[in-house]
Amino acid sequence: MPAIITKIKLINYKRFKNYVIEPKPHINILIGDNESGKSSILQAIDIVASGNVHRVETIGLDRMINIEAVQEFNASQRTYDNLPKMIIELYLNGEFAHDVNGKNNSDRVICDGIKLVCEPNPDFQNEITESLKDQDNYFPYDYYKIRFSTFADEGYTGYKKKLRSILIDSTNMNSDYATNDFIKRTYFQYTEDNVKERAVHKGKYRQMRDNFRSSSLQELNSRIPSGKSYAFGLKASSAMSLEDNLMIYEDEIGIDSKGTGKQVFIKTDFALERSGTNMDAILIEEPENHLSHVNLRKLVQRVADARNGQLFITTHNSLISTRLELQNLIIMGKEAVGSPVSLQNLDQSTAKYFMKAPVANIVEFATSRRVILVEGPSEYMLFEKFYITETDHKPEQDGVHIIDVRGLSFKRYLEIARLIHSKVAVVTDNDGNKQKNCIDKYSDFSGDADIEIFSEDDNEKRTFEIVLYNDNKELCDGLFNDKPLDYMLGNKTEAAYTLLEQTEDIVVPDYIKGAIEWIRK
Repeated sequence: MPAIITKIKLINYKRFKNYVIEPKPHINILIGDNESGKSSILQAIDIVASGNVHRVETIGLDRMINIEAVQEFNASQRTYDNLPKMIIELYLNGEFAHDVNGKNNSDRVICDGIKLVCEPNPDFQNEITESLKDQDNYFPYDYYKIRFSTFADEGYTGYKKKLRSILIDSTNMNSDYATNDFIKRTYFQYTEDNVKERAVHKGKYRQMRDNFRSSSLQELNSRIPSGKSYAFGLKASSAMSLEDNLMIYEDEIGIDSKGTGKQVFIKTDFALERSGTNMDAILIEEPENHLSHVNLRKLVQRVADARNGQLFITTHNSLISTRLELQNLIIMGKEAVGSPVSLQNLDQSTAKYFMKAPVANIVEFATSRRVILVEGPSEYMLFEKFYITETDHKPEQDGVHIIDVRGLSFKRYLEIARLIHSKVAVVTDNDGNKQKNCIDKYSDFSGDADIEIFSEDDNEKRTFEIVLYNDNKELCDGLFNDKPLDYMLGNKTEAAYTLLEQTEDIVVPDYIKGAIEWIRK
């Protein structure tokens, strides 16, 4: 049985003061604004799984320990006992030896798990104390100790891994280190159950190197003057090991010679092949980078078809978010404490609707705190102009996003809004019956203070174009000549674009004014 991460707990790690994520056992899609910490979550999982002290040292504790915790320490009593600890805990479920189970965790409960703790080294308490006295703004990163341990308080390293993970970072795909690291990890995972096979490979590789020296270099070495003990040979450093010289090929071409998008696909495919058997956690950083729309759809389908292993995917892409089911979304906000918002309780029919519907602006919607939903491209084209007319601000200056949801899916979006606690104004046509189409239809949301429906009161003015024409009759008559209203109804986007290009002021319909005023409160 593969190991499953049931909870991730972050204390004073990067931007997170005290943060808890409870991932789903199969697919977890992390979305959020830039700097919300999505990549940091993947890094946290991978670091703790690695058991690699050198990797933590390479990143640097000054870049890992929460800066607010450091500032709070400097602003309070600067004593050894007040120094903050950085803790990353992975609570696990799976089949483990007894050394993983215990209550060596911040919850003090008996369960399976592993963790990383970075804390002041007690062996240097005197040195730390003296340094804190001598230098006002000094923080003793260099005197911290790094320890990986299980919840049974047993130390572990990369040679005794408790969780097998692999990180595929499309933002770093051209890095030789990233490619070599991926190949080495993949090789070890493919040979994990056959240590003898790995030993045979190493032996034959060493023999091949020795044969090259004794045969191919023999003539060259014979020309070295007699009496000298010098000879040409191959390097024998650890960097020349079998694992460091392996390459994965596709159609006789090494993946390091492939385009970046192709590398993303190959690495993800390779990792998914071992998911649930020799791979526990697959961490994929923004797979949409460098991929065409067609290849992204192929990659998404490949991920969706994977039935084993636990996947963590960061993305800004709505195709990934919707096709891999909205119930798998974990929405990262600006908060450094608490937990992210999960859509796991989203109605199943709504999740399936977005899987089948044209790709929606789900990521933009889910990461926005204030949203105005409009039901057509003509309203969308003119809405920013309306907003500026009423407020002298652009919507983004007020943190407001305007999204065209193309008509009939308002209620689907509002179900999501309820879970993510965003403020949403729906601007819609009354279609000739305001009571039925704008009040009764949304009665399920009438008690929600963060959701409001805005439409024209007059049922005779059934669409946006009719309202707009009546409020701007002189302007429209001058622009659209004979039968201007018929033209506006028959050519909605063209008419909207023509109005958008006018320097003359446009009268904003009252119900749209109401939506703008409400969303800004």
